[in-house]
Parts: sequence; C-alpha cells; structure tokens
Amino acid sequence: MMPGNEIKGGLPSPHPLRVIPVTKAAFEPFGWLVETGDSGRAANNGTARRHDVHAQAAADVPPGSRLVTSIFEATRQQPAPAITMLERHVNSVQLIMPLGGAGHIVVVSQAGADGMPDLATLAAFAFAASQGMVYRKGLWHHPIMAVGADARFLVQSSQNGTEADCEIRAIGPVALAQDVL
Repeated sequence: MMPGNEIKGGLPSPHPLRVIPVTKAAFEPFGWLVETGDSGRAANNGTARRHDVHAQAAADVPPGSRLVTSIFEATRQQPAPAITMLERHVNSVQLIMPLGGAGHIVVVSQAGADGMPDLATLAAFAFAASQGMVYRKGLWHHPIMAVGADARFLVQSSQNGTEADCEIRAIGPVALAQDVL
C-alpha cells in the first residue's frame, strides 16, 4: 500500500459487519441491483429473456475514456476474509454481473466530505448467483468476493488508463459476520 493511502482512524472494528440479503431498496444508495431469472421480457421470438441494465449516459463518460469489458475469475473465499481495503472508480459507474457461481458478498461505503470512505456507511450484502449490480460513480467498494464456489464475473466500466481508474485505500480490518455465508 502506498503511503498516504491509509485512512486516519482506521482501527480494527470491535464488532463484525453483518451481511444482509440484498434488496433494491437497501442497495439503492450505492447503485442499482441487476437481477436475472423470471424478470425481464421476451426477446428473440420468445427464445430468450432480455434484462436491460442501467445504461451509462454518454454525457457521463469523461473525455478520453473508453468502455472496457472484462471477465474476472474469482476464487471462492470462505470463510470471508476481513475487509482491509476499499477501491473506487471516480470517473465511472461499474457493472459487475456473475456468470454462474454460488453467490457473492458485496461490501460498500459512501464517500465522506473529504472523499475518503465514510466507514459509518459501511454495509455488506449477500447476492445470489443471479444478482449483480451497477455501482454509482465514485462508490467505495471491496473487490469481488465469491463465496460457496469459484465464479466468473462480467465487469464493465469506462477507463482512461490513469490511476483514477481504480483508487485504493486501506481500512480496518473489519470482520464479516459468518452466519449468512
């Protein structure tokens, strides 16, 4: 970790962070929930279901950026590790959608007035293998955390090749309550 990336007062949390099942309402302050399954509408002459994902407006893409689509192969993490860092993408929303697996844990935090993670807003959500998300631009979050099984994720964001594409800060450590994992 580079000097200066530490959060002042980032002491270990005395209580584990409770992981709760994700809902659209609970996740709304952090972004948009994306779900497959019975939702969506018929497409391709009834042979498929279409699930539209939050579209990033062209006006929101900074000059010099391009849309990057990646496949991440995440190793199962069980028990879930303590949270010791968060990252954010200040110039872009970020879509993360599982391509199978057995579910994943999402840890998020709003930014404080100083732009650093506001640990008072730190939240953890349990996502099913059929659920993904679009993070709001600049949202602090932990990297992908597959649980139950290794998993692949489609990840999409605008990038310009600078350090602002992925800013990282050390926190905690903050343990996750293991009862829902």
